[in-house]
Amino acid sequence: MLKDHPVSSFILKTIFYFVVLVALIYLYGYFGAGQAPFIYNEF
Repeated sequence: MLKDHPVSSFILKTIFYFVVLVALIYLYGYFGAGQAPFIYNEF
């Protein structure tokens, strides 16, 4: 019944994609991908 309602479907999809996005940002920071030295620092 909740799946058939367009507003609840939109809210559920929004929450799902938000959780996926937060998980990707967390994993990106956790594995240190953003901590490599910037390539142009020595110029």
